[in-house]
Amino acid sequence: MKALIVDDEKHVREAIRYFVPWEVFGIDSVFEAMNGQEAINLILAERPEIIFTDMRMPLMDGAQLLEWIHRHIPCTKVIIISGYQDYKYLQPAIVYGGMDYLLKPLNGNKIVEATERAVRKWRQEKEESERALHRNIQINELQPLYWDRMLTDLMSGYRRYEELAAALSDHFGLTLGHTRCQVAILSLEMMDQRLLTRFNGDASLMYYAIMNICNDVLVGENGSHGYAFRCGIEGVNVAIFYWNQVKDIEESLRSINQSMLETYQIQVHFGLGEVCLISEDVPRSFHQAKIALQQRNLLCSGEWIHMYHDIDQVVSEEDCPFLRFYEPFKFAVLSGQRDRIMEWVDKWAALIEQQPYLSQLQLEKWQKNFKSALLNWKAEIGWDKSADSDETFDLELPFDTNGNFSLAVWKERVAAKLLAISRKYNSMHDQDSRLVQDIKRYIDQNYHKEITLQHIADCFFISRENVSRKFKQVTNENLIDYLTRLRIDKAKMLLADSNMRIAQIAELVGFQDEKYFSRVFKKITGQTSREFRKQLNT
Repeated sequence: MKALIVDDEKHVREAIRYFVPWEVFGIDSVFEAMNGQEAINLILAERPEIIFTDMRMPLMDGAQLLEWIHRHIPCTKVIIISGYQDYKYLQPAIVYGGMDYLLKPLNGNKIVEATERAVRKWRQEKEESERALHRNIQINELQPLYWDRMLTDLMSGYRRYEELAAALSDHFGLTLGHTRCQVAILSLEMMDQRLLTRFNGDASLMYYAIMNICNDVLVGENGSHGYAFRCGIEGVNVAIFYWNQVKDIEESLRSINQSMLETYQIQVHFGLGEVCLISEDVPRSFHQAKIALQQRNLLCSGEWIHMYHDIDQVVSEEDCPFLRFYEPFKFAVLSGQRDRIMEWVDKWAALIEQQPYLSQLQLEKWQKNFKSALLNWKAEIGWDKSADSDETFDLELPFDTNGNFSLAVWKERVAAKLLAISRKYNSMHDQDSRLVQDIKRYIDQNYHKEITLQHIADCFFISRENVSRKFKQVTNENLIDYLTRLRIDKAKMLLADSNMRIAQIAELVGFQDEKYFSRVFKKITGQTSREFRKQLNT
């Protein structure tokens, strides 16, 4: 804290310096002035919290100084030092809020007590001011959240307009004379990631900035025309509740886009519901705005405001051209041939170009179909479940930097995804082939020993299920069938080239039970081992 002593008498200034224990009160700087004018210069430079001032001084007296302090720094606490009890000196102290009026000659105890009261009062007011500021900050921070929630409930039909009418009137000046309204939805899903990057990835800050732009436009000379808020309903980012001069809403939306263009070099798409009764049909207008945005024709660029009454087409699930390319895409991916993949992507894109109408809703369905197809391939071709999460097969919506649908971007992303999956699959397939060759080599060298799936799994550090699946995938033969066939082939060689007993041969090729060996031998060759040997000897 700082203090200022204003008196044209030096011994008075020195006495105040002497009597007051400055450190006790947290005052670390004490300044002196000989008159009111000099005091003002020091006040402007140092901003003292406590001021001691005489009433009779040259150039500018205490009364004039008190008036100036009251106008410019009213929170400062002033202690008046005077040699006069005249009312003309007391009156300014009363009018301009002096803390104490002390008479000369000075009494040390009274000066200390007055200083303590002034410091305590200044600190109390400072704490109250800080609390009030904190409350105002909290209110300002929470108020948008409150209206986000209330208006979201109004849009969804969870709350009726009558429940919010009083609050809307108090906050926005929305009177009972307003009977009609309209709802618009602003879409941010198609905007370029560059905008989010400008806000360091902070989506909440981005929404706050965009809603500020909207609300700046919506505040007119005669009050607010509407209010933009962050909507908590799935699939909606920002909604605009427009209640005044609804005939001008399109102009307001164009002004918002112009401000967006000037500030962030982007424009956004709006879905606009029909004008409705504010007391009954707000959810209907909101739903219409959502539909207008979802079902706008993405193939028509340059249009930013999409009205519900303009929607006259709905594309069905059957119109999805991707479903026609399911098998060609799959086999192109499995082939690992880039040219073959690109050939089918070109054919698919050519079919898309022939579409007269494509809505955002339909596009999202097609994207889901694409991902679903990739996940089906994952199951069909034996993709390692631990290799990738389902998010690996997601595909970003194909919008360019202006927020418009781009077939070129979509084609590029589909091709890139298919090529990446093809590379991954064929890389995995090559790895599996090497693994299976190693397993076959191991079996060829150890067929005469007891071999189980678990034993092989332990040797090659993979699960039993993966041993069976990968072996079958690469060789088109079950591992146990391969082992059994190998053992029988070895047994046939021994039966032809030796006079060993059948029990010995069975044991040499890995069968511990002669009877079981005989059953397996006959199942594979159609003959018993004895019949096979006898046939060779005749």
